[in-house]
Amino acid sequence: MPAAIGAAVIGELALGAIAETVVGYAVLTVGLYGVNYAAQALFGDQKRADAQVTVRQPVAARRRVLGQAKVGGVIFALETQKYSDTNKILYRGAVHCVGPVQILQYWLGDVKTSLASGGGGIVPDSVYQGKVAIEGHPGTEDQPASAALLKLPYWNSNMQLLGLCYSVVVATPLKKGSQIFPEGAPDVRLLVAGEPSYDPRTGVYAYTDNAAILLLDYLLHESGYGLTLSEVNLSSFSDLANVCDEAIALIEPDPNGAAYEARYRSWGSYDYSEQRADVLARLLAACDGELYQDASGLIAVRGGRWQAPTFTIDESMIQGWDQLEEGDEAYNTFTRIKHTYTDPFQDYQPTEGDPWDDLASQAVQGVVETEKSFIRAPSHSQSRRLAKIAMAKGNPRFRITGLRLSPAGLPAYGEPTVRLVLSSFGIDTTFAIMRGTLAMAGSVLTSVKLDLISLDASAYAWDPAEEGQRPLLPDTYN
Repeated sequence: MPAAIGAAVIGELALGAIAETVVGYAVLTVGLYGVNYAAQALFGDQKRADAQVTVRQPVAARRRVLGQAKVGGVIFALETQKYSDTNKILYRGAVHCVGPVQILQYWLGDVKTSLASGGGGIVPDSVYQGKVAIEGHPGTEDQPASAALLKLPYWNSNMQLLGLCYSVVVATPLKKGSQIFPEGAPDVRLLVAGEPSYDPRTGVYAYTDNAAILLLDYLLHESGYGLTLSEVNLSSFSDLANVCDEAIALIEPDPNGAAYEARYRSWGSYDYSEQRADVLARLLAACDGELYQDASGLIAVRGGRWQAPTFTIDESMIQGWDQLEEGDEAYNTFTRIKHTYTDPFQDYQPTEGDPWDDLASQAVQGVVETEKSFIRAPSHSQSRRLAKIAMAKGNPRFRITGLRLSPAGLPAYGEPTVRLVLSSFGIDTTFAIMRGTLAMAGSVLTSVKLDLISLDASAYAWDPAEEGQRPLLPDTYN
């Protein structure tokens, strides 16, 4: 059974996933008035032009955070209650993601508040005049109902929204409220740290942004592939997790002053309606990861580092091949990689990094661009490292498709790299194995078939000076 499961996961990644069933938030939508009408509670006696508003909000797919992410919300309550003849209290509830999570920061629109991490409270920033409070619920399975919403006639203590991270804003009229909240009701966004993930190195669940551990989390989680631990080669994930934790020096400290960062981190979220293969591809891209089946049929992972070959293929093992391509800089597919990552210092938005250029190839054939997304990488340096690896893999000196080996070549199957000696073609170099299959005649192994690209340790070597020019921070100039 593990072999069949492993083949299904690998095949889905290669061919595209079957569409997921969209499962909506199991929350009660109540008291949803026109947005302008409800927001009027913030503005007191300020006059606003009348407007007719139609609110349409489909049931949203559940969203889950791995690592860190800034998440908006889906409104489930928007209500006003009178507390005097002229003024009202505004209540606004929004679901942000599935839990349990840690709420790290509270934002009102694009403005970070001074509220501490945790359960919220009265927003202390003077602009809000002590009249705006935010409740934060982390999405545990035993969280109580919202104390604020219990003041509404239709809310009761059984409405706990178990397993959902949500916020509730309570606001009374503000002076110049229409300037503070020009869009109407305050839009809450949360910076959250995702739920604990299983680390096979320790055997415990804990928060992490280690790219290998979060990849394993998705394979195990019910919203991903739902594998069991017995179906996974855990030692391979432990090995890659150790690579991901390696400290990489930064030539320029990040805006928080850090001079080092972990080699491969993974931040972001996904919703349950996405194709699983798309989510998996993003997780793999964050650490140069590759899934494969080991000899026992278990799902294993490798990548993120150079692994020197331990096996050599020579001409005595070779039965033939489908295609052998040899190129140099004049035949490169691309000479520049434009890459995108998520920048926590640019409002957690997708940000284009300093392109990775193959200057030698550009001198011969000019600039030929391609684009790569490393959207789960939360740093410019990490994105540049991944772009360097992608350049080496995308433009190998040699590419061999369908290399057929006798059974003597079986030790190459499942290896990350091999040394290939083809003296008649002047080839004696290291190759990465991109794909491998076994040919059988009944129960007898007849041949091994491999696709190879030439690759060496230089693709993974890193000098901090290579990190390039980090994008300017907002409101800064050269």
